[in-house]
Amino acid sequence: NYTLNDVYRNRIMFPLYDLNGKVIGYNGRVYNGETENKYVNSKETDIFKKRELLYNYHRAKDECRKKKSVIIMEGPMDIIRAYTVGVTNCVATLGTAFGKEQALLIRKLSSNVILCFDGDEAGLKATKGAIEELTKIGIEPKIVRLENNSDPDDYIIKNGKDSFKSKIDNPMNIMEFKESLLKREYNLKNTKE
Repeated sequence: NYTLNDVYRNRIMFPLYDLNGKVIGYNGRVYNGETENKYVNSKETDIFKKRELLYNYHRAKDECRKKKSVIIMEGPMDIIRAYTVGVTNCVATLGTAFGKEQALLIRKLSSNVILCFDGDEAGLKATKGAIEELTKIGIEPKIVRLENNSDPDDYIIKNGKDSFKSKIDNPMNIMEFKESLLKREYNLKNTKE
């Protein structure tokens, strides 16, 4: 006896587009506050390779070039919420580790890059990985960290448009980001530490 379960059951579905705007896969996101497997993507195929894709790239490319900056987030809901407050120069990684292919796509848009991943530990890990990939190709990104483990979607809902835009307009540089990480683990006023 086999029981078939829909992988996307109880998820909001988002079409995933290639760089030219053609649908090549789907992304399903939980919406009842579940934390496990927040996003589920289509299985990879010859035409759908997550590492070669950035969500919203085909829509954002002109905005990024016009604004001379690109904001990288994690998922479709972050992008959609950002659009509601007028932040339209953004793309998302779809929960994958940020790789060389994605870094090269970003470089085509702008060398002024802001990383705005989720405020949780997974988002911190994603931020570190993206910094590493981008610096390899000569881009020094700026970083926005959101409090209370918020993702951009949650942050905008709870804190509003002005607060989010202020974060985006005042990102940390890499050294400030590294210092903030050290402050979490060490007392920087103690010379021994």
